[in-house]
Amino acid sequence: MLGRTRNKRQLDIFEVPIERFINRDHEFAIGADHIDWESLEEHFRPFYSPRGRPSIPPRKIIGMILLKERFSLSDEKVLKIWPENPYWQYFCGEVHFQTKKPFSTSELTRFRRRIGPVGIEMIRNITIKQFGNPDGKKYKTYSDRRKRSFWKRIIG
Repeated sequence: MLGRTRNKRQLDIFEVPIERFINRDHEFAIGADHIDWESLEEHFRPFYSPRGRPSIPPRKIIGMILLKERFSLSDEKVLKIWPENPYWQYFCGEVHFQTKKPFSTSELTRFRRRIGPVGIEMIRNITIKQFGNPDGKKYKTYSDRRKRSFWKRIIG
């Protein structure tokens, strides 16, 4: 069964929506607003069964794969960093800040197997369109990005 992302950003008394404490000019906030997630969900709908337990929403898994491609990370690493980064969570469709991994690494493997090479190519094209050619990145990995920005702030 196809899991759905919550469209209504209803306020909860105990949780603050991510939108309230992120910078809307950040590259991932802008990118999340420019991707047509509904059409992506419709494209991947045939890969889901109408019966059974609800799946992980396609936006969350596709968002993870896009982040993985963007920073050249492994499945384990992208899932390890995700709970620490509200911009990544917003990009993947979360409404409230999460402190735990959203799913196991095996879910990413199963999703890639389910959608096949055509689906992976579609996601790769979105990555290139959204973030540019991976060969032209100024940061090779996520940790390289973090080190450079950290030292730039310290040294100036």
